Amino acid sequence: MKNLKVIHLIIFFFLIVFFVFLFSIFTKFIRDKKNYEPYEKIKSDGLNILINGDYLTYVNVDGKYVEEGASIYEGGNKISEKVIISYYIDDKQVFNIDTRRVNDYVVRYEYYDVIAERIVIVCDKEEPKFNAFETKVITDLEAINYDVNDGILATDNSGKVKISCENSLGIIPGNYSINCKATDPYGNVSVKKKLIKVIKGIKFEYDHNLKITFPNGKNYNYKYSLDGGNSFIECNQEEILNVGSGSVIATVYVNDELLMSNTYFIK
Repeated sequence: MKNLKVIHLIIFFFLIVFFVFLFSIFTKFIRDKKNYEPYEKIKSDGLNILINGDYLTYVNVDGKYVEEGASIYEGGNKISEKVIISYYIDDKQVFNIDTRRVNDYVVRYEYYDVIAERIVIVCDKEEPKFNAFETKVITDLEAINYDVNDGILATDNSGKVKISCENSLGIIPGNYSINCKATDPYGNVSVKKKLIKVIKGIKFEYDHNLKITFPNGKNYNYKYSLDGGNSFIECNQEEILNVGSGSVIATVYVNDELLMSNTYFIK
C-alpha cells in the first residue's frame, strides 16, 4: 500500500512536468506565429528596399523637396511602402530638408534591419541678374580716371554678389565694349557687356590768353561763360579769350541739349 502511494506521487509529478512542458510549447507557438512571418522576411535574402525616384536628387535653393518614399520588395514582389524615413546632415539627424540654404542631406529609409539611403543636394544654380544699364558717354579726359564698375549693379537670390569689370577702356575716342561679370558665393556667373563711348573733350591752353578747343561733331553748338554760368556767349570751335583771372566755363550742346562742359580756372 505504501509502495502504491509512492508510485502515484511519481506519476503525479511527471504529469505536472509534462503539462508545464506542453504549456511552454504552446506559448512559444503563439508567440512565433505572430513574429515568424516578418522575421523570416527580414532575414530573407530576397528582401530589399527600392527608392522611389532618383537616388541622387537636386533641389534648388528656395525650391520644394517632394518626398517620394521607398518600396519594400521580396523576391521581386512589392509587399509594402511603410518605411521609417529620417533625414541627416553629416550623420546628425535633422527634422526635415530645409531648402532655404545650400546643404547636402542623406534621406534614410528603414524597414526593420533593412536600410536604403537617398542623397539630396540643395544647391544654388540661379545666376545673378544684372540691372539694366545704358551706353555711357564720357570725354577722353574723363576716361583717364573713369571707374568702369561705376553704375553696374546686380542682384542674386543668395543676397551676395561680386561684380568685376575688365578695365580695357582707353582714352582715344571710340567705342569700348567692357565685359562685366557678376558672381555669387556658389560659383554661378553672369556676364554682360557695358558700352562706353569716349569722345573728344574740351581742351584749354593758357599763355596770357586762353585758347578753347571744342570737339568737332554734327550739330554741335559751342558756348562759354565768364560769370560763373549766369550767362553764356556763343562761339566758334576754337576760341581765344583775353582773360587774366577768374574762371571760364565752356559747354557743348547738341540740338540745344547739353553734351558736355568743362571749367578752367585762371590763377
